[in-house]
Amino acid sequence: MKKTLFSFLLLSVAFTVQSQPACNPKGDFSFTRNPCSAFDITYATNAAGFTAIRWQFGDGNTASGSSSATHTYASLGNYQITLIIDYPSCSDTIVKTISVTQQSDAQLIQTVDTLLCSGSTKQLRSSPGFVYCWSPAAFLDNPLSPNPVTSTTQNITYYLNSLSQGTNLITNGDFNLGNTGFTSQYFYTANNTTEGQYYVGNNPSSWYFAHYGCGDHTTGTGNMLLVNGSPQADVEVWKTTVTVSPNTNYTFSTWICSISVPNPAKLAFAINGNAIGGLINASQPPCNWFQFYTTWNSGNATSAVISIINKNTILFGNDFALDDIYFAPFTFRRDSVKITVDKPSIISSADQEICAGKSVQLNTNGGASYVWTPANGLSNTTIPNPIASPILTTEYYVTGTNANNCSGKDTVLVTVNPIPIISINADTSICPNSSIQLSASGGADYSWTPSGSLNDASLPNPVATPITPTKYKVIVTSAAGCINSDSVQVNIRPSNNFFVDPADAICLNNSRQLNAGGGDTYNWTPASTLNNASLPNPTATPVNTTQYTVIISDTVCHTSATLNTTVIVNNLPTVTASKSNDIDCANDISTLNASGALSYNWIPGTGLSNPSVSNPTASPTDSTRYIVTGTDINGCTNKDSVTVNVSTTGKSQYLMPTAFTPNGDGINDCYGIKYWGAIRDLDFSIYNRWGELIFHTTSPSICWDGTHKGVKQDAAVFVYVVRAVTICGEAYRKGTFALIK
Repeated sequence: MKKTLFSFLLLSVAFTVQSQPACNPKGDFSFTRNPCSAFDITYATNAAGFTAIRWQFGDGNTASGSSSATHTYASLGNYQITLIIDYPSCSDTIVKTISVTQQSDAQLIQTVDTLLCSGSTKQLRSSPGFVYCWSPAAFLDNPLSPNPVTSTTQNITYYLNSLSQGTNLITNGDFNLGNTGFTSQYFYTANNTTEGQYYVGNNPSSWYFAHYGCGDHTTGTGNMLLVNGSPQADVEVWKTTVTVSPNTNYTFSTWICSISVPNPAKLAFAINGNAIGGLINASQPPCNWFQFYTTWNSGNATSAVISIINKNTILFGNDFALDDIYFAPFTFRRDSVKITVDKPSIISSADQEICAGKSVQLNTNGGASYVWTPANGLSNTTIPNPIASPILTTEYYVTGTNANNCSGKDTVLVTVNPIPIISINADTSICPNSSIQLSASGGADYSWTPSGSLNDASLPNPVATPITPTKYKVIVTSAAGCINSDSVQVNIRPSNNFFVDPADAICLNNSRQLNAGGGDTYNWTPASTLNNASLPNPTATPVNTTQYTVIISDTVCHTSATLNTTVIVNNLPTVTASKSNDIDCANDISTLNASGALSYNWIPGTGLSNPSVSNPTASPTDSTRYIVTGTDINGCTNKDSVTVNVSTTGKSQYLMPTAFTPNGDGINDCYGIKYWGAIRDLDFSIYNRWGELIFHTTSPSICWDGTHKGVKQDAAVFVYVVRAVTICGEAYRKGTFALIK
């Protein structure tokens, strides 16, 4: 509810005139109440040409020398104001009695007492009035506006002083009745052609094409007084007569706008022929309406001739519109409104510090509902106590809203401290019964486990003496209390297993790879028959059986061993090759012979009966060198060779046997070609007595065993036919032979 309103001063003026001797016509003065200061009154007269001027304010105070004076009264009461103006030929005395009264109006402010949320604004609204002054001016965007906006941050009571007009005494002040209710010394015309003309209409550009198409002041579509002013001063643009009440305060006001550019229009109010108040200017830009007013006391008058007169003497651009001309009694009213600011006290927990990957519970109170931002890392953004798990340092804002729907804010800074970045030894191995210094960095405090084999588990670099392979774990704590861990594996090098492999025997002129291990360095002797005496596996090429010695060392644990291996060198066998004869026209085969080894291999194998025996038969058609490789019991090999010469000497008679006895006794069991020399081409056939072919071959080494189709033949006479090409020429033989059992 509104508080009881303070009263505001209202001036009531009684008007009397004294003349000593009086000037004719008699002058007048107006007054202005300061709505922001209840007891401040400014008096003013438009008199000119005087030689002296004096003001008497009715409370013993005076002022002189100026046509206007401002006075502040100390208390309530009736005050007689006297204005004395001396001219060269007369003196004018004007006396008015001012009654100072108080008046309050509980309906002046339309805004009721209001609860305002902190940080928000409220527009204050008033009933229609004339001038306004809100106090205090704190937090108001415009204390002279009828509807200012307050952004107060604290509880406050605003007071409004307003000049309020009564019923307008002008019957056609808005010109909606047309060209009636007033007179003008200008000429009325529907089409403007020159200065000193006026018209009542709703569109200046329709009256004259160069004017702006402005709307009227109230609705934008109604009538207004359109004027093309003349450059003649003190001409009455508008005039009417009204009935007034004696000793009553009146306001005289009008709205004016420019309808052309530029606009030098200057007007003034006049009452009973006396100009009162300041100048009325048609300001730029066009179509913007401005209000001007003055206040006047009627004294003992019962009627008043009120007019608006031209004060401009510039010809070009003196075009304007008037609207809503008002002449009415006025009062000063006062009202108040209380604004209560509701500022919820949203109080959150203190700023927090957490380690990366951890969480913290936030807390706030003071509201009925809450919203946290940003949402990143929060378990719930609408509860008073969410769990915060930010990745990075984050300032969380909480907006709390109370039962009045007012909100407040607070913040909680959650600082995310990084976990220590640990640098630690790489996994390593040490010798038995030895130590190693561990090393970790990246934090402020350290704790190693297991601690039993450490000299000090709280050092960043303790000395470890493990007996068995051990994984040491270190927990590192930063200055901010954040923890991280890492580990290092310390293995125990096994006892050295120095070894050298036994070496296999080799044959003379061969080599053998030796092999040793278990150490870091190697030194073999004798080195003369080794390709590299410092390798663990050098190649040995001894010429006789040799014992090799190697010194194997472990350079880490500083141990060594001397080991031996023997390479037995076997001599090569003595291989000898020979032949039984050469090949000629009478001898078609030669028996080869090798000795001195366990097994043999002859090359080339062409023409040999078996290249893998010691005594194969050879049937070459050209002289051939046969190489035999002999291998002894140790796998060692040696070679020899023999050449079987082929010649055309001892030409054969190409004789064939007359009989054979295939009885299996190993003597004359097979019928074939013998002693024909080397045969290059052969066609050998045998027929029985009925002319049936029972045997055929093209190989000189194949003979007939006395069977046909697996059946032994009976004793009988058979026919042979031989066609051959030998090294000694061509041969053709045909004859018979007997199969004897």
